[in-house]
Amino acid sequence: MSRIFCLETEWKQNVHDLKYQSSVISLLEFIKNSKGVDYIFRHVATTVDFEYYINHLNYDTYNSYDTVYLCFHGLPQSIELANGGSINLKDFAKKNKDVFKGKNVHFGCCSTLDMEEEDIKFFKKETGARMVTGYKKDVEFVNSFIFELWLLNEILNHPDYAQKRILNLAETQMPYFAKEFKFVAY
Repeated sequence: MSRIFCLETEWKQNVHDLKYQSSVISLLEFIKNSKGVDYIFRHVATTVDFEYYINHLNYDTYNSYDTVYLCFHGLPQSIELANGGSINLKDFAKKNKDVFKGKNVHFGCCSTLDMEEEDIKFFKKETGARMVTGYKKDVEFVNSFIFELWLLNEILNHPDYAQKRILNLAETQMPYFAKEFKFVAY
C-alpha cells in the first residue's frame, strides 16, 4: 500500500499566520477518500523543522511512505522556507545520503528543478530517490493543484512506472500543464 509523506511551508507571513489553513490538505484528503491512500502531513517554517521531519524517513516505520511531496516556495536549485531560509538541493543531497531511498520525490515548488540535469541526477543518486519530479518554471496555485492531483494519482496507480513513463504520460495526458510548468521527471 502506497503512502504519502508531505511537508508544506507556511505560505504567508503576516499577523494571521496561525489562522491559515493548509492548501494541500484538501488534495491529500481527496486522495485518501477516493483511493484509500494514507498520508503524513506537517507544516514546516524553518530549516530546523524541515530537517527534523525529513530525518523521520530514516526510520523503518516510514518505509511504506513511498511518495514524498514537498510543497514550498522555490527558486532554481532550492526550496524556500517561511522564515526566509532556503535549502539548496545539492547541499541537502550531500548531507542526507539515501534519505529518499526507493521513494518518489515531487517538488511542488516554483522553479526548484530549474537546474542542470547532472545536478538533478546527483540529487537523485545521493538521496537514493527512485524518481524526482518538479518544475523548471514558476507555477500558478490552482493549475498546479490540478496537475499535482493528476500526477500523484498516476504515481500511486502505477508504482512501477519509471520517470520516462511518467514524463510521457504528462506530455500526452496533461500537455498544457507539462509545457507551461516545464515539468521534468528524472
